[in-house]
Amino acid sequence: MEKRATKDDVRSVIIAPQPKPARSLMRLLLIIVCLLLPCLAWGESSYQMVKLTDGVYAAIARTGSRATSNALLVVGRDKAVVIGAHFTREAINDLVTAGAAVTSTPIRYFVLAHHHRGYSHIDFDFPPGKEVIMSWQTWLAVSSEKREVDFPVIFFREGMTLKLGRRSLILTNVGPGHTNGDVVAYLPEDNVLFTSDLLYTDSVGYMGDGHMREWVLALDFLESLQAKYVVPGQGPVSRSSDIRDYKNFFKDFLTAIINHIERGDSLKKTLRTFDLPQHRDRKGYKQFMQTNIRRAYLQLREQVSPKN
Repeated sequence: MEKRATKDDVRSVIIAPQPKPARSLMRLLLIIVCLLLPCLAWGESSYQMVKLTDGVYAAIARTGSRATSNALLVVGRDKAVVIGAHFTREAINDLVTAGAAVTSTPIRYFVLAHHHRGYSHIDFDFPPGKEVIMSWQTWLAVSSEKREVDFPVIFFREGMTLKLGRRSLILTNVGPGHTNGDVVAYLPEDNVLFTSDLLYTDSVGYMGDGHMREWVLALDFLESLQAKYVVPGQGPVSRSSDIRDYKNFFKDFLTAIINHIERGDSLKKTLRTFDLPQHRDRKGYKQFMQTNIRRAYLQLREQVSPKN
């Protein structure tokens, strides 16, 4: 493993007397080092690698970095697997760098938990030779983009299990939820669950592509696993109690939407008057609530009749 230059290393170079012909070369080398160090540090600055158990790491996206979503790194006997979403080229590079800092085992598979249609700048720039696993719904979404898929794809209908030495990585297609076909990952031997954006801890979350009733059912399933460690799509490593908390918020939100529909309120009036005072302190309340209200109202309006 290469040793990175430290401040003491650089200071010793500056202070140590150098023959005159070598000084220009040393200045050039110092400039190169200063240019390279920010690039080497990107992976560490974009992700905080949190060790959950031996060989299992939560890659927590740092706020303001090039990463916008968490990931899970699972290390097997001779290969590693990364599970996540919102994979830009820069985020993938930083994630690979961050992973290399905790294990020398090469990444063999990327698992794409979901994909939002219309975003062809993400989920396309995987490293050469890596296979990408996803649900069949996510495959339809990815393959519908303008960009051509030029990486090997494995997609499945309901579930898939990868054996990684002593541990099993169980991938489940929960169907419609945050998107049309969300994949969650569970490690029964380690009791670790990766939910991606089906769970938002202390946040209202983004529901713009969501399926409301199915999402609640998915949260019921995730809570039933009673995982010790829960890695959401965003935010810190969580617990099963955080799934229950988000499900309670979700039910309060949908109940309020249904009440508006039953009163005969139009979408415009609902957007103007909707309020959940007990949940105003959740992150994203001002940013996402209008989008979430619109999505939920239009879906539930077809299933709920106004009361006379």
